[in-house]
Amino acid sequence: MVLSAILLGFKYLFKRPYTRMYPYKEKAYTTSKTRARHILYLDRCIGCRACQFACPADAIKMYVLEGDYPKNRKKIFPGIDYSRCTYCGLCVEACPVNALVMTNYTMEHLITEDKSTTLYTPEMLSVPPKGEYIVTLSRDTWKKPPSPIPKKK
Repeated sequence: MVLSAILLGFKYLFKRPYTRMYPYKEKAYTTSKTRARHILYLDRCIGCRACQFACPADAIKMYVLEGDYPKNRKKIFPGIDYSRCTYCGLCVEACPVNALVMTNYTMEHLITEDKSTTLYTPEMLSVPPKGEYIVTLSRDTWKKPPSPIPKKK
């Protein structure tokens, strides 16, 4: 086993490295399970802050929005700082009402030297991305079918 690992290392020792020229010459490599930009459904959000508490990178901050939101009496909604986000999906899993989902839409504008462009407010998150995307992670991903209740004899 050790010998095969050493031989594999020698095999790649003499090959040229491969670097993707994203976003300048190549499109982003995405799959059906890629985790990238979030979408926030303001009409579903209840302002419980579960997404903020679940975020291990402290990338989510809550913002107060003006307007009429019947399900969210506090009128607080999450905003995401993508310079801190690790795309782990814990915020999506923690949301009890499926208000936050992740798509496979990669964001070229995150390649920047100005971190202020990586902050997405709730209004920005509520607008779906322009371009092709699919929802790859939502609360429904973890839903399990209910176990059958055993019948009493």
